[in-house]
Amino acid sequence: MKGYRHTIIFFLAAMLFLSPRTATADNPHLREAAELKRLLAVEAPQYTAAPDAATDRLWSPVVRFYRLIGYRTLWMDTDGLTRQGEGLLKVISSASENGLAPEAYFPPPLENPGSLPMGLDESFGAMPPSPAVQMDMMLTDALLRYAADLARGRIAPQSLHMPWVSDQQLPDRDFPAELAAAFNANRLWDFLDDLPPGQPAYAGLKTALQQYERIRSRGGWATVDGGPSLRRGDQDPRVPALRSRLLATADIQPYLPEAAEDFDAGVEAGVMRFQYRHGLTPDGVVGEKTLAALNVPVEKRILQLKLNMERCRWYPDSFGQRYLLVNIPDYTLNIVENDWVIRRIRVIVGRPGRQTPNLSGHLTYLEINPYWNVPAKIARKDILPKIKEDPDYLVRQGIKVFDSWDEAATPIDPESISWEGVSKNYFPYRLRQDPSTLNALGQVKFIFPNSQAVYIHDTPSKSLFEKNRRGFSSGCVRLESPLELARYLLRDQSWDQSRLEETVESGRHRTVVLKKPIPVHLVYFTAWADSSGAVNFRQDIYDQDRELELALIQRPAPTLFCRMEKPVGPMLAQCKHSQGTASAALPGI
Repeated sequence: MKGYRHTIIFFLAAMLFLSPRTATADNPHLREAAELKRLLAVEAPQYTAAPDAATDRLWSPVVRFYRLIGYRTLWMDTDGLTRQGEGLLKVISSASENGLAPEAYFPPPLENPGSLPMGLDESFGAMPPSPAVQMDMMLTDALLRYAADLARGRIAPQSLHMPWVSDQQLPDRDFPAELAAAFNANRLWDFLDDLPPGQPAYAGLKTALQQYERIRSRGGWATVDGGPSLRRGDQDPRVPALRSRLLATADIQPYLPEAAEDFDAGVEAGVMRFQYRHGLTPDGVVGEKTLAALNVPVEKRILQLKLNMERCRWYPDSFGQRYLLVNIPDYTLNIVENDWVIRRIRVIVGRPGRQTPNLSGHLTYLEINPYWNVPAKIARKDILPKIKEDPDYLVRQGIKVFDSWDEAATPIDPESISWEGVSKNYFPYRLRQDPSTLNALGQVKFIFPNSQAVYIHDTPSKSLFEKNRRGFSSGCVRLESPLELARYLLRDQSWDQSRLEETVESGRHRTVVLKKPIPVHLVYFTAWADSSGAVNFRQDIYDQDRELELALIQRPAPTLFCRMEKPVGPMLAQCKHSQGTASAALPGI
């Protein structure tokens, strides 16, 4: 972005040099303050009340900021950029380090000014702002939008199609007031330093982004041609390209092989490390799935890192000292204490048609030997066809039928029901599966109350945990080792392994309330850096990366900016309000 920054600096200098309106030498700051007050206190309010929501979003924060600092210019004076202005330019020009695009905050189309609507000159009629004041407002607008994007994200997760439920909302922030307070207290740089998310996950992604940007600057990595699977002991002309590919991402360290085409132990170890980082079976064999992952371009991995940095901005800086974290694309539940993962347990998540939601809540109790009240949707779509095919299905599975969803509902003999008259659109019954080895919820159910009726539970289908990709449920999270999690949660409540096992073996239903509820977060991260710094990637199983990418591209960004025009005569400076275009967001997302 160095060249882009140089363009902006030239632009600012040109504006001031070419302006026919120069401040008086005796009191330039007073004149600029008076001009700002006239413009923003008198004329701009008519735009904040306009029906155009984009214009209102543009002007309101800018007006409030200048009102709070007494209508002073901050970034510009008659000599050009102030020290603060130079610092601000440097900060926003390096926005790409945080996965943001500098061109989203400064005008990229300087060479094509005719395509941009509504300028400040036109907005304020016969007395437009001086270039220094125009540029100061532009820089303020850029910083306020950059602050909001960096701290809170460019996209609100609730605006996407994915389910999003959280009992930990980000606190409201007043960025114009925060910026004004920082300016008045001479703490501007502290304000800027505090904007990025404080999570270790975000810091890891930022470091990973820098690493992969360096790889891109060196030309990316080699492509490995298709063909038969490659494994240790093979001699193949594709091995040099494979070794080069693994070297690019430090999955192997440089060494001198006995023969360039030998798939030796060093290559096998590198393949296994690569597979582990990408959620693949770490068998050391380059098969179809591993080959596809190896050949994903570095540009796509960089985009993946940026998308997951955006997701980090949706969450608070800390989930607490102790919590459970289910990363849906990784098919794991992590027990976290003091930002360290102390245990990872494999899970099964919802299939694409019945996705596990992004959800935050508090796990408050668990049920041993639980009943399963079959959700109406599952009863209609999944179980009803089995009942019609096999009249003994309900009895064999230990499922009882009730005449309603009331607690005092009356049990019904399933043989008394004419199931042929029951359909997906007409299913007036409640199904409940009693505790048993056949119960779909297994031995333990973990409850964190939420509007999606999602919970964590055991399962009798243990063989599915051996599969690498485990999207099989109807939205709930199935756990491989439920007694291990139960023992952890109840460790301070006189529940040891022996007591848990005895309660399970009794077959009796038991509810245990936690003395200290624990936060639980179901999240969707397809890229992260682990505690060793290794960069991990996962498949976008629900296409949420793609949806977020499109939302970022299409998001309109109302922007206040100044530009140069080249008519027949001298170059003239103007400030414009642009609604933004979809293509403007593409370069850096």
